Amino acid sequence: MNRTRIFLRNKAAVLTAVILIDLLVPYAVTATVTGRIEQNVSESVIQGRKVIIQYKNATQAVDLNQFIVMVLAARFDKSQEIEVLKAESVMVRTDIYRVMGAAMQADSTSLGLEFFTEKQMKASWQENYESNYALIADCVASTGSSVLMYQNAYIEAKYTAVSAGKTLSGSEISEEKYAYLAAVDCPEDIKSTDYLRVETFTYKDFVKKIKSGYEQAGLHEEAPFQDIQIVSKTDSGYVTKIQAGNVIMSGTEFAKILGLSSAAMTIENSNGKIKITTKGLGDGMGVSLYTADFMAKQGSSYEQILKAFYSGITIVSQ
Repeated sequence: MNRTRIFLRNKAAVLTAVILIDLLVPYAVTATVTGRIEQNVSESVIQGRKVIIQYKNATQAVDLNQFIVMVLAARFDKSQEIEVLKAESVMVRTDIYRVMGAAMQADSTSLGLEFFTEKQMKASWQENYESNYALIADCVASTGSSVLMYQNAYIEAKYTAVSAGKTLSGSEISEEKYAYLAAVDCPEDIKSTDYLRVETFTYKDFVKKIKSGYEQAGLHEEAPFQDIQIVSKTDSGYVTKIQAGNVIMSGTEFAKILGLSSAAMTIENSNGKIKITTKGLGDGMGVSLYTADFMAKQGSSYEQILKAFYSGITIVSQ
């Protein structure tokens, strides 16, 4: 009788072990191979800094480096070079630390960073999902906890997809806030398909768009071009201030309202329409991802890329 009980007890233990192995092995393999866990994790399990992702009807806590992977996934089309992805990892981590301050977590809505969910990654990459994810995750992990500092403070790690041929220096924008931004010649950017864009607006559409942002602009609907004046621009062609009717706004705001690629622009009155030619893609500040991609192909490390565009910064682990 005792032998029967012992046999049954041992059999039950074996069955329990088998069940646990069936449950845990796929979980462990997934985490090891891809660096991610397919199911939600309790906030208390995450050690260190974390980001609370706000969905429409739910929230989810993710490890900070996992969130960086999600951010880089949304930018993956800009560059797939390993050293650029590493540079971006440090840049994104720096921005998150800067917003978090002394706190150990932040809501995704407070970070101002676009990111892809796993569902979006799969939809975008399809059969390349696993390889793309692994590449990004490896690049993020390889930078550890590195961040960018300037005079003992986290920088705002600005970047632009394609410059207008030269990035903006801090002195062209703000003496204090962006003193670490270097003006870097980027001749390779001219080769980008995103370098030059031409947009044409009817008078009616132009006035409508400006009014969507500034109702009080007071543009003449029949002849709005006469009410437009570039107030100031940088040596590299970025408009810093522009007047539209009664309103003076930044070139960046003007470009945003009209859906332009860049604030490096020229404006013409052409056959009863307003023609705007832009150079570059983005605000021209910080790292040019197109030039960074070229530098990486030429053998530059992510540290060299970062120090080329950010002057006087240090890369530290925290």
